[in-house]
Amino acid sequence: WATRLLPALTGEAEQAFIKLDARDREDYGKVKAAILRGDSLRREKQRQQFRHFCYQEAEGPREVCGRLRELCREWLEPERHTKEQILELVILEQFLAVLPPEMQSWVRECGPETSSQAVALAEGFLLSQAEDRMQEVQGPSKGAADFPEVERALSAPRQRSLFG
Repeated sequence: WATRLLPALTGEAEQAFIKLDARDREDYGKVKAAILRGDSLRREKQRQQFRHFCYQEAEGPREVCGRLRELCREWLEPERHTKEQILELVILEQFLAVLPPEMQSWVRECGPETSSQAVALAEGFLLSQAEDRMQEVQGPSKGAADFPEVERALSAPRQRSLFG
């Protein structure tokens, strides 16, 4: 299957495939992960270009607006995504932006692809902090195993982010 895949790949997807070791090119999961990781990085770069664009980078309001429209289309790809998918991207971005810095950093590091994944990760972060505080108060004998609901919540976001 890998020999038939390469001619169909272009651009960044092709580069991601080529950068894999020969053995990894035969592993569907690793090929898929490499291509998706590259797409995710490209999308994040485009989002940042849109969000950090400055008035001074263009000449006049009309050019500024045109450039913003172009950058936004590159980021959200309306020809490729549904309205619902575009809304999800914008909501996810804003959700991550309003989180407290430490939680935001932790959730972003986990790489959620949807707002529901990000919510689950943020809740897991809070539960993890609560568990840490309980351990400080009760001593080292109490752990996540003594609080099954904490253990479930902490493991659930990881599962969702891996399979979601």
